[in-house]
Amino acid sequence: MRTVATAAAALALALAGCQAPDVGSHCDFSLQLPATLAGDYLESGNTQCDNLVCIASSAPLAGKAKNNPYCSKPCVGDADCSPSDTGLVCRAVVLDDAFLATLTDQQKATYLGGASSGAGSFSKYCAVPLQ
Repeated sequence: MRTVATAAAALALALAGCQAPDVGSHCDFSLQLPATLAGDYLESGNTQCDNLVCIASSAPLAGKAKNNPYCSKPCVGDADCSPSDTGLVCRAVVLDDAFLATLTDQQKATYLGGASSGAGSFSKYCAVPLQ
């Protein structure tokens, strides 16, 4: 009986630690976005996205993707984005070369890490699929 109680307690703790991710949840940008987006906008440090980033996408919402802008995270493959729940896929988000040129090397190292080396630099994030 004691083993069953211990197993039940362990299961309850494990389930409590598995909270639904914020990926795909609505977020607001701290800066005013243009009325028509020409590409993806990414904002880090957004307090509405716990340990994630906020992305505004120019791609139209489809399927289960309901919010724009939305919380996102770096990913390696589509499974990292829970596409059946969020409607998001893992895809490259390209960094703008004109923006990168305005940053010092220290700012690039601090805020972008290795994602800022060379033209067309990118990282993969959970994002609305491109049509």
